[in-house]
Amino acid sequence: MNKNHILPTILGVALQLICTNTTLQAQTETNEIAFLSDIHLQNVYADLKSEEFKGVFNPATGKFATIRTMKSQLNSTRLFNETYFAFISALEDLKEKGIKIVVLPGDFTDDGQPMNVLALKKILDQYARESGMRFFLTTGNHDPVKPFGGIAGKSDFLGVDGSEQAIAGSLDFFSSFHIAKSDQINYWGYPEITKALGNHGFFPSQKDIFWAHPFQELDYDNYTFDQAKASAILERRMYQAGNSGLFLPDASYVVEPVEGIWLLALDGNVYTHTGAESSENWKGSSVGFNQASMHKIHQLDWINKVSNEAEKRGKTLISFSHYPLVEFHDGASDEMKSLFGSRKFQLERVPTPETSKLYSEAGIKIHFAGHMHINDTGLYQDPTNIMYNIQVPSLAAFPPAYKILKTTNISQLEIETISLTQVDHMNEFFDLYRMEHNWLLEKQDPGIWDSTILASKDYFEYTRNHLLELTKSRFIPSDWPADLALLLESISNEELLDWGQMNEKDGDFFLNEKLESIKKQTSSNPDNQKIIDDFYLLKNGDEIGKRLISEDRIIFYKEFLSSVSKKTYSAETNLNTEFVQFFGIFQKLFDSLPSDHFSIDLEKNMIERID
Repeated sequence: MNKNHILPTILGVALQLICTNTTLQAQTETNEIAFLSDIHLQNVYADLKSEEFKGVFNPATGKFATIRTMKSQLNSTRLFNETYFAFISALEDLKEKGIKIVVLPGDFTDDGQPMNVLALKKILDQYARESGMRFFLTTGNHDPVKPFGGIAGKSDFLGVDGSEQAIAGSLDFFSSFHIAKSDQINYWGYPEITKALGNHGFFPSQKDIFWAHPFQELDYDNYTFDQAKASAILERRMYQAGNSGLFLPDASYVVEPVEGIWLLALDGNVYTHTGAESSENWKGSSVGFNQASMHKIHQLDWINKVSNEAEKRGKTLISFSHYPLVEFHDGASDEMKSLFGSRKFQLERVPTPETSKLYSEAGIKIHFAGHMHINDTGLYQDPTNIMYNIQVPSLAAFPPAYKILKTTNISQLEIETISLTQVDHMNEFFDLYRMEHNWLLEKQDPGIWDSTILASKDYFEYTRNHLLELTKSRFIPSDWPADLALLLESISNEELLDWGQMNEKDGDFFLNEKLESIKKQTSSNPDNQKIIDDFYLLKNGDEIGKRLISEDRIIFYKEFLSSVSKKTYSAETNLNTEFVQFFGIFQKLFDSLPSDHFSIDLEKNMIERID
């Protein structure tokens, strides 16, 4: 054999071995990534630059607090104020753990105002500088509320005497409030938000191994930072919004922050335009990928290219967005629509199987999402595709928690949920809330709230009490059939067991008799008002919430749900049917996929709890 032919062959084999060893090394090294979602950061000590109002003086700190009322917090699915301190506590926890890669899947601010975006920038910049953390963000519906910003306002800030104080970017924004004018409360759009937070994923960094967006060629071999930077300007990342002839930014990107890991950030925000051609005439949608799959078709083609390239190069592709890609009620969403109505429980936000199929076929196997403020693991599977959707809880609601992903190779993943219990400065504004409570009492305001929430011993209990109050004051009145809620709040365990053994006719008669009896009573049985609370513990907290249900109730549910699962019901709407439907939903939430600490093997299609 010609020696000149031997040398290239040997070199080729050697190079192949080197490449293989490099890939194996990248795959066997443990990478840890934290996911902190729905922070809804509000700057609680902001400089409003307002002549009319600079905040409420807080004697505990000597500073002027720019906070929302407790009344508004207890009518919202999120806390506005204490989440600021929860975010800092989570970052301190990550700093102690030595985790360097941190993903924020949207709603990182509360409505994308300059006062909040700049506060977030300051925090991220500090932890990046002092702790070596790298942050990767994607937008949520509360970040660019409108794609190009606009005048905005809030009427529920805490005023100096305990009343509500309206703050807006224009004095005529509210018609019936005394307004403090401040441009710090206006909406920022994509240009301002991505510019301010550009060092945190939205644009390439010299620290990245690779970075690309949907509107450029995916050229890994010839990648250079300078070319990526030149291509990444927002004007080159625009798509046409429907048939309007107008163009919107798409802040999606893929990045390789460490060898072997590709983070795929999907901007799922969808906006529709109404009226004259003005930058403010945009309306945002919170529905998610059910609409993005139609309005952002270009993303699906790009995802397919990215996933194929990642597979070819042996990269672990981890997708994240603000919005979920898989049903997140443990398969109970259709039953919930039937019982409660399609517009209740935010059910319009549930991805359809058709939507999940589109993104699974495009190549996504593991996806981290926020938006719903719940802890959950969802699974989509068809004969050829599988996709796991990991719902990251919010730091601003129960359960307050974040996720850590550990991976050593392309198919083996470990996911752990870290609950926030102790949060420094959690009670910093409690005296100000007491001032608000006294004001509401004096005015005999119907919106008076239960002040026992101020006795919460830690942040976990505080968010739990927030959920309890929210359930009582908002969820039950707005989402539940009145008779069903009344029965569930009053029926005893023994009566439930009896009903579980009845046929449909007898069961409906029994429940109607019970309902009439309850309506004649002046008080309900406080010992049995726990079923609805337990339902929300499971729906919002999954395994974290299940641990808060007492052992005797867990034993009862196992026995009772087993008997109810055998019950049948007709299409006729009656109390018996509603009861069977409700406990069928309850059982699916009760017997959920692992969501606290678990492993996923994408190759073997296995998910297992880790004790």
